[in-house]
Amino acid sequence: MACVLIGRALYLRCCFIFATVSVIGDIMVVVALPTPCAVNSARGHRLVLTSNGLTSSSLQSEFQRMLGNSPERWSLWYIPTATLNDGGTLLTVSRTVARLQSDYSFGRVEVIDPERVNGSALRSRVAGLGQDLVIWAESGNTYALRYHLRQSGGDALVYELMDQGAIYVGSSAGSIVAGRTVQMAFWKNWDDRSAGGTISVNWTDPATAKGLDLAGGRSIFPHANGRYANKTWQDEQARRYGHTDHEVVKLADGEGFVI
Repeated sequence: MACVLIGRALYLRCCFIFATVSVIGDIMVVVALPTPCAVNSARGHRLVLTSNGLTSSSLQSEFQRMLGNSPERWSLWYIPTATLNDGGTLLTVSRTVARLQSDYSFGRVEVIDPERVNGSALRSRVAGLGQDLVIWAESGNTYALRYHLRQSGGDALVYELMDQGAIYVGSSAGSIVAGRTVQMAFWKNWDDRSAGGTISVNWTDPATAKGLDLAGGRSIFPHANGRYANKTWQDEQARRYGHTDHEVVKLADGEGFVI
Protein backbone atom coordinates (compact mmCIF):
# COMPACT_ATOMS: atom_id res chain seq x y z
CA MET A 1 0.00 0.00 0.00
CA ALA A 2 1.35 3.42 -0.92
CA CYS A 3 0.71 6.90 0.38
CA VAL A 4 1.13 9.65 -2.19
CA LEU A 5 1.37 13.41 -1.78
CA ILE A 6 0.14 15.10 -4.93
CA GLY A 7 0.79 18.73 -5.73
CA ARG A 8 4.26 20.09 -6.27
CA ALA A 9 5.70 16.60 -5.67
CA LEU A 10 4.64 13.01 -5.44
CA TYR A 11 6.17 10.44 -3.17
CA LEU A 12 5.45 6.98 -1.80
CA ARG A 13 5.88 6.87 1.91
CA CYS A 14 3.61 4.49 3.82
CA CYS A 15 4.27 0.85 4.68
CA PHE A 16 7.54 0.94 2.75
CA ILE A 17 11.27 1.09 3.36
CA PHE A 18 12.69 3.86 1.19
CA ALA A 19 15.05 2.64 -1.52
CA THR A 20 15.93 4.66 -4.65
CA VAL A 21 14.71 8.10 -5.70
CA SER A 22 14.25 9.48 -9.21
CA VAL A 23 12.91 12.81 -10.43
CA ILE A 24 10.69 13.14 -13.51
CA GLY A 25 9.86 16.76 -14.19
CA ASP A 26 8.22 18.12 -11.02
CA ILE A 27 7.38 14.63 -9.76
CA MET A 28 9.61 12.85 -7.28
CA VAL A 29 9.19 9.09 -7.30
CA VAL A 30 10.50 7.00 -4.42
CA VAL A 31 10.96 3.34 -5.26
CA ALA A 32 10.41 1.39 -2.06
CA LEU A 33 10.39 -2.10 -0.66
CA PRO A 34 7.26 -3.26 1.21
CA THR A 35 7.42 -3.74 4.96
CA PRO A 36 4.72 -4.68 7.51
CA CYS A 37 2.43 -1.79 8.41
CA ALA A 38 -0.10 -1.70 11.25
CA VAL A 39 -2.20 1.25 10.16
CA ASN A 40 -5.62 1.66 8.59
CA SER A 41 -4.20 1.70 5.08
CA ALA A 42 -3.08 -1.90 5.57
CA ARG A 43 -6.75 -2.90 5.30
CA GLY A 44 -6.86 -1.46 1.81
CA HIS A 45 -8.58 1.83 2.65
CA ARG A 46 -8.51 4.37 -0.16
CA LEU A 47 -8.55 8.10 0.54
CA VAL A 48 -8.00 11.39 -1.25
CA LEU A 49 -7.50 14.11 1.35
CA THR A 50 -7.26 17.61 -0.09
CA SER A 51 -6.88 21.18 1.03
CA ASN A 52 -9.60 22.61 -1.19
CA GLY A 53 -11.03 19.80 -3.28
CA LEU A 54 -9.88 18.21 -6.52
CA THR A 55 -8.66 21.52 -7.89
CA SER A 56 -5.49 20.40 -9.65
CA SER A 57 -5.18 18.26 -12.76
CA SER A 58 -2.95 15.84 -10.83
CA LEU A 59 -5.60 15.24 -8.17
CA GLN A 60 -8.35 14.93 -10.76
CA SER A 61 -6.35 12.38 -12.72
CA GLU A 62 -5.56 10.36 -9.60
CA PHE A 63 -9.22 10.27 -8.56
CA GLN A 64 -10.29 9.24 -12.06
CA ARG A 65 -7.69 6.47 -11.94
CA MET A 66 -9.23 5.22 -8.68
CA LEU A 67 -12.71 5.18 -10.27
CA GLY A 68 -11.43 3.12 -13.18
CA ASN A 69 -12.84 2.76 -16.66
CA SER A 70 -16.48 2.55 -15.55
CA PRO A 71 -17.14 5.55 -13.26
CA GLU A 72 -20.87 5.11 -13.75
CA ARG A 73 -20.79 2.06 -11.49
CA TRP A 74 -19.87 4.33 -8.57
CA SER A 75 -22.39 6.18 -6.41
CA LEU A 76 -21.59 9.34 -4.48
CA TRP A 77 -22.59 10.00 -0.87
CA TYR A 78 -22.09 13.73 -0.59
CA ILE A 79 -21.87 14.99 3.02
CA PRO A 80 -22.75 18.71 3.19
CA THR A 81 -22.70 19.08 6.98
CA ALA A 82 -19.59 21.26 7.26
CA THR A 83 -20.67 23.56 4.44
CA LEU A 84 -24.18 24.07 5.77
CA ASN A 85 -22.72 25.04 9.15
CA ASP A 86 -20.37 27.57 7.61
CA GLY A 87 -22.67 29.82 5.61
CA GLY A 88 -23.29 27.44 2.74
CA THR A 89 -26.78 26.99 1.35
CA LEU A 90 -28.70 24.16 -0.27
CA LEU A 91 -28.26 26.01 -3.56
CA THR A 92 -24.49 25.99 -3.07
CA VAL A 93 -24.62 22.28 -2.33
CA SER A 94 -26.78 21.47 -5.35
CA ARG A 95 -24.44 23.36 -7.67
CA THR A 96 -21.40 21.58 -6.25
CA VAL A 97 -23.04 18.17 -6.62
CA ALA A 98 -24.08 18.94 -10.19
CA ARG A 99 -20.49 19.88 -11.03
CA LEU A 100 -19.14 16.68 -9.49
CA GLN A 101 -21.66 14.61 -11.42
CA SER A 102 -20.66 16.34 -14.63
CA ASP A 103 -16.93 15.97 -13.98
CA TYR A 104 -16.88 12.32 -12.87
CA SER A 105 -20.01 10.68 -14.32
CA PHE A 106 -21.18 8.95 -11.15
CA GLY A 107 -24.02 6.51 -11.63
CA ARG A 108 -25.96 8.01 -8.74
CA VAL A 109 -25.51 10.96 -6.39
CA GLU A 110 -27.22 11.51 -3.03
CA VAL A 111 -26.82 14.42 -0.63
CA ILE A 112 -27.26 12.90 2.84
CA ASP A 113 -26.58 15.13 5.84
CA PRO A 114 -25.83 13.25 9.12
CA GLU A 115 -27.06 16.29 11.04
CA ARG A 116 -30.55 15.59 9.74
CA VAL A 117 -30.50 11.87 8.99
CA ASN A 118 -29.14 9.52 11.64
CA GLY A 119 -29.15 6.01 13.02
CA SER A 120 -31.00 3.35 11.04
CA ALA A 121 -32.40 5.96 8.66
CA LEU A 122 -28.88 7.03 7.70
CA ARG A 123 -27.80 3.44 7.19
CA SER A 124 -30.84 2.73 5.04
CA ARG A 125 -30.31 5.79 2.85
CA VAL A 126 -26.64 5.04 2.29
CA ALA A 127 -27.27 1.33 1.71
CA GLY A 128 -29.56 2.30 -1.13
CA LEU A 129 -26.58 3.70 -3.01
CA GLY A 130 -25.08 0.26 -3.58
CA GLN A 131 -21.66 -1.24 -2.92
CA ASP A 132 -19.37 0.88 -5.11
CA LEU A 133 -19.37 4.09 -3.12
CA VAL A 134 -17.50 7.38 -2.91
CA ILE A 135 -17.88 9.24 0.39
CA TRP A 136 -17.32 12.95 -0.19
CA ALA A 137 -16.90 15.05 2.99
CA GLU A 138 -17.10 18.70 1.99
CA SER A 139 -15.35 21.76 3.42
CA GLY A 140 -16.78 24.12 6.02
CA ASN A 141 -17.06 23.88 9.81
CA THR A 142 -14.79 21.09 11.02
CA TYR A 143 -16.41 20.77 14.43
CA ALA A 144 -19.95 20.47 13.08
CA LEU A 145 -18.89 17.70 10.72
CA ARG A 146 -17.10 15.69 13.42
CA TYR A 147 -19.88 16.15 15.97
CA HIS A 148 -22.72 15.09 13.68
CA LEU A 149 -20.83 12.14 12.23
CA ARG A 150 -20.38 10.86 15.78
CA GLN A 151 -23.91 11.63 16.98
CA SER A 152 -25.56 10.09 13.94
CA GLY A 153 -23.49 6.93 13.85
CA GLY A 154 -22.03 8.13 10.57
CA ASP A 155 -18.45 7.64 11.71
CA ALA A 156 -19.00 3.92 12.35
CA LEU A 157 -20.75 3.68 9.00
CA VAL A 158 -17.79 5.30 7.25
CA TYR A 159 -15.44 2.70 8.76
CA GLU A 160 -17.67 -0.14 7.59
CA LEU A 161 -18.04 1.25 4.09
CA MET A 162 -14.31 1.77 3.69
CA ASP A 163 -13.65 -1.79 4.83
CA GLN A 164 -15.98 -2.78 1.99
CA GLY A 165 -14.03 -0.75 -0.58
CA ALA A 166 -15.50 2.76 -0.48
CA ILE A 167 -13.29 5.71 -1.44
CA TYR A 168 -13.20 8.66 0.98
CA VAL A 169 -12.61 12.14 -0.44
CA GLY A 170 -12.10 15.02 1.97
CA SER A 171 -11.93 18.73 1.28
CA SER A 172 -10.54 20.99 4.03
CA ALA A 173 -12.80 20.14 7.01
CA GLY A 174 -13.48 16.75 5.47
CA SER A 175 -9.74 16.09 5.40
CA ILE A 176 -9.17 17.30 8.95
CA VAL A 177 -11.93 15.03 10.24
CA ALA A 178 -10.33 12.07 8.43
CA GLY A 179 -7.10 12.60 10.38
CA ARG A 180 -6.07 11.76 13.91
CA THR A 181 -7.43 14.89 15.60
CA VAL A 182 -9.76 17.71 14.60
CA GLN A 183 -7.71 20.00 16.82
CA MET A 184 -5.81 20.85 13.64
CA ALA A 185 -8.56 23.45 13.28
CA PHE A 186 -7.10 25.11 16.39
CA TRP A 187 -4.01 26.13 14.45
CA LYS A 188 -5.71 28.80 12.32
CA ASN A 189 -8.81 29.07 14.52
CA TRP A 190 -11.07 29.86 11.58
CA ASP A 191 -13.99 27.64 12.65
CA ASP A 192 -16.63 28.35 15.28
CA ARG A 193 -16.28 25.57 17.84
CA SER A 194 -19.98 25.81 18.70
CA ALA A 195 -21.14 25.84 15.07
CA GLY A 196 -23.26 28.91 15.63
CA GLY A 197 -24.26 27.85 19.14
CA THR A 198 -25.73 24.55 17.97
CA ILE A 199 -23.24 22.26 19.70
CA SER A 200 -21.55 22.41 23.10
CA VAL A 201 -18.62 20.07 23.68
CA ASN A 202 -15.07 20.44 24.95
CA TRP A 203 -12.86 20.19 21.86
CA THR A 204 -9.73 20.50 24.01
CA ASP A 205 -10.48 16.98 25.28
CA PRO A 206 -8.43 14.59 23.11
CA ALA A 207 -11.14 11.92 23.08
CA THR A 208 -13.80 14.40 21.96
CA ALA A 209 -11.47 15.82 19.32
CA LYS A 210 -10.46 12.42 17.98
CA GLY A 211 -10.85 12.27 14.23
CA LEU A 212 -11.74 9.27 12.10
CA ASP A 213 -8.01 8.45 12.02
CA LEU A 214 -8.09 7.09 8.49
CA ALA A 215 -4.64 8.37 7.52
CA GLY A 216 -2.43 5.97 9.43
CA GLY A 217 -2.17 8.02 12.62
CA ARG A 218 -1.49 11.30 10.81
CA SER A 219 -3.35 14.57 11.21
CA ILE A 220 -4.14 16.80 8.23
CA PHE A 221 -3.54 20.56 8.10
CA PRO A 222 -5.14 22.13 4.99
CA HIS A 223 -4.72 25.62 3.52
CA ALA A 224 -1.01 25.70 4.37
CA ASN A 225 -0.62 28.81 2.24
CA GLY A 226 1.12 32.13 2.88
CA ARG A 227 2.10 32.55 6.52
CA TYR A 228 0.44 29.23 7.32
CA ALA A 229 3.08 27.54 5.18
CA ASN A 230 5.86 28.86 7.39
CA LYS A 231 7.53 25.93 9.15
CA THR A 232 8.38 28.02 12.21
CA TRP A 233 4.73 29.02 12.62
CA GLN A 234 3.61 25.41 12.07
CA ASP A 235 6.06 24.09 14.65
CA GLU A 236 4.85 26.70 17.15
CA GLN A 237 1.24 25.57 16.71
CA ALA A 238 2.20 21.91 17.07
CA ARG A 239 3.96 22.67 20.37
CA ARG A 240 1.19 24.96 21.58
CA TYR A 241 -1.55 22.39 21.10
CA GLY A 242 0.40 19.24 21.88
CA HIS A 243 0.61 17.87 18.36
CA THR A 244 4.31 17.03 18.34
CA ASP A 245 3.65 13.36 19.11
CA HIS A 246 2.58 12.39 15.58
CA GLU A 247 3.01 13.37 11.96
CA VAL A 248 0.99 16.27 10.58
CA VAL A 249 0.56 16.38 6.81
CA LYS A 250 0.52 20.01 5.67
CA LEU A 251 -1.39 20.65 2.45
CA ALA A 252 -1.37 23.86 0.43
CA ASP A 253 -4.36 24.55 -1.79
CA GLY A 254 -4.15 22.35 -4.85
CA GLU A 255 -2.36 19.58 -2.98
CA GLY A 256 -3.68 16.27 -1.70
CA PHE A 257 -2.66 13.24 0.33
CA VAL A 258 -3.68 9.97 -1.31
CA ILE A 259 -3.70 6.49 0.16
